Amino acid sequence: MNLSGKKVNMKQKIILILCFLLISLCSSSTGIENNDNKEEVSSLKEEVSSLKEEVSSLKEEVSSLKEEVSSLSTPDNNNEKTKEDFLTWGSEYFYSVLDIWGIDSDENSYGLGTGAIITKDGFVITNYHVAIGYENFNVYSYSEYDSAKEIWIDPQTNKQVEEIKAEWVAGSQCYDLALLKMDTIDEKPYLEWYGDFIPGLEIYTLGYPSVGQGELTVSNGIVSSLRNFGSTSWTAPGLDTFGHTAPIFFGNSGSPVLSEEGKIVGINYTSYQQQDEQFSISYAINNQVAKKIVDDYLIKGDNYLNLGIDGRVDNLYYLLEIGDDRKIPYFFIETVHPNSISDIALVENNELLLLIDNEMVDLNDLSNLSPRDGYPTLEKLCNQIRKWENSNERDLELVLYSCSIEGFYVATLNKDGEEIEPYGIENPFDEFTKDDFNLVCNNN
Repeated sequence: MNLSGKKVNMKQKIILILCFLLISLCSSSTGIENNDNKEEVSSLKEEVSSLKEEVSSLKEEVSSLKEEVSSLSTPDNNNEKTKEDFLTWGSEYFYSVLDIWGIDSDENSYGLGTGAIITKDGFVITNYHVAIGYENFNVYSYSEYDSAKEIWIDPQTNKQVEEIKAEWVAGSQCYDLALLKMDTIDEKPYLEWYGDFIPGLEIYTLGYPSVGQGELTVSNGIVSSLRNFGSTSWTAPGLDTFGHTAPIFFGNSGSPVLSEEGKIVGINYTSYQQQDEQFSISYAINNQVAKKIVDDYLIKGDNYLNLGIDGRVDNLYYLLEIGDDRKIPYFFIETVHPNSISDIALVENNELLLLIDNEMVDLNDLSNLSPRDGYPTLEKLCNQIRKWENSNERDLELVLYSCSIEGFYVATLNKDGEEIEPYGIENPFDEFTKDDFNLVCNNN
């Protein structure tokens, strides 16, 4: 509506009425002098009175429009309607964001990160690096701390919040995504996927970082860049990621990036602050990529670009003495997922993956470095995994160095989960000794 245009038309109408009023008065005066017609005078007086009422009504309408225009140009910060409009989605969305805890074989629990419910029957998306190493989880929905009772309560029921059991379904090492399934028969509030977006989209991040001390923590910002090169030393989503300005912290891993409508724009997985810069940029996996991986693989229980291990790729060069220019890449295995193909092949934690199908896991010349932090990336290893997953080959041989036995061996992964006995080998690298590889073991 063009309020200013309507206001001008009102003024014109008032002027025309006043002119008509003056003409009528002049005309009536002449008629009185000439005809002395009392009835005509009375009629004209009634008409004038009616016109006055119409003018008064129009003045009130103009005054109301002035107030409306004024309220639009200078909003009242104390107006409750304005406050309601600012909160574009309510706390019902909070119940779709979960605090994830892993349960080990001794029933000990460990806080891991954040996840989001994406189906009404309780499938939960999070990061691979959050959930890897655990098969069973406790997940907690939105709650508030009651300091008097010293318990966490559900504000909807005022009852103590209870954990819900969940279990691992499948994951993608190279896209840092994992899918869990809640043990529930009740329909759960869930988040929908957003779709295409552009820089400047206002977004929110909801999660359970350690800085929140158990409370759901919300931060906001905008999408700052698209198709960011998102590969790191521990995952390789490539250009299927984006940067945004909503701050994230330890514990925000796996948290959803939401639009104003409460739809998933992406899944957070890391942040980076460049040296000498005051602020960091947060990075998330594009929602459409995440949805496709979930729909095509994870929700069916199929892993995608995943050997069932977690760790980081690096190069021995960084641990050698200054002046020693020897280079050899490795993937240091920090975690082996239970019942994964690597676990079945008897691969263990604290081992160095050196060769995959007789190829190095990264480039010897250190040319494959992340533009963000200058460290080797997982790109080549993930390309090797992709090649194997898309082939008809059932087996994949890995050459590893074990820190526990200080020796080399070959482990064979099998797509069908067949157990193939590993076997020891001599050092296949002439330029390097066990002492060189033990430098890695001693630094981890």
